[in-house]
Amino acid sequence: MFPCYNMATTMSGATLEEDIILAAGAGFRHIELRKEKLLNYLQRGHSTEELKRLLEEKNIKPVCINALSDVGFNKGQARLTVQELCHMLCYVGRSVGCPDLEVIASFRAPTDDYETVAAETADALTALGKIAAEYHMRLALEYMGVPKCSVRTFAHALDIVNRVGRDNVGLLSDTWHHFAGGSKPEDILNARGDQIFVVHVGDAPDKAPLTLRRSECVFPGDGAAPIAEMLRALRQIGYDGAVSVEVFDEAVQAMRPEECIPLAYQKTAAALKAAGVG
Repeated sequence: MFPCYNMATTMSGATLEEDIILAAGAGFRHIELRKEKLLNYLQRGHSTEELKRLLEEKNIKPVCINALSDVGFNKGQARLTVQELCHMLCYVGRSVGCPDLEVIASFRAPTDDYETVAAETADALTALGKIAAEYHMRLALEYMGVPKCSVRTFAHALDIVNRVGRDNVGLLSDTWHHFAGGSKPEDILNARGDQIFVVHVGDAPDKAPLTLRRSECVFPGDGAAPIAEMLRALRQIGYDGAVSVEVFDEAVQAMRPEECIPLAYQKTAAALKAAGVG
């Protein structure tokens, strides 16, 4: 496994270009593109060709675009809007050599019923998976351990991916969300390695499931989440890809990017080493 920088860790503190330049300088060779920063970059008149050149010049590879949200429980124009955004993000991904697009289930689901959520989300991902395939892109479903998200556990997300049954629809496993939603490290062993497309790493204080706030996501090693056990479980099933550091702690978000990004590299490399997977 290898360290990857997630642009969300400097959400408002750096532009897309600054993130790429600083991440490369800190030692990262892989980066996760934040949708909002990507759209801002294009709105400022830059092109996908410019972005591809910058990535190549800095010898840093994009691994995922983060993220297409609320993909379930959309009808009519709302469903079409999500599909159009999927087209656009997949086009950009293909243009710059980024293979994966993160997708997130609905935060506005009218029900919490397991089966209804699973069926609706699988239906949405089946349609979006076909769109992504047109661009040779993959979709990585991230389960989120917060009350408002309709898919909160690894088991629920894996069930949905299995229902879709497409090679280009898999999972994004986030150590913070895994812990925050009450999933266990051993749950990961129920998946195949080729079903995990991307991994996020962040730590959390020791609190009960579904009580953590997103701002309580700290650097790996600074909390109580069993990150080493999760990473070892991922390695056991054959995952050997990016481990993308994503931190929302207010103190980290307030840091100067020139200080934050090198620290993010050090913390991520240390987590991989501690787990024996780096």
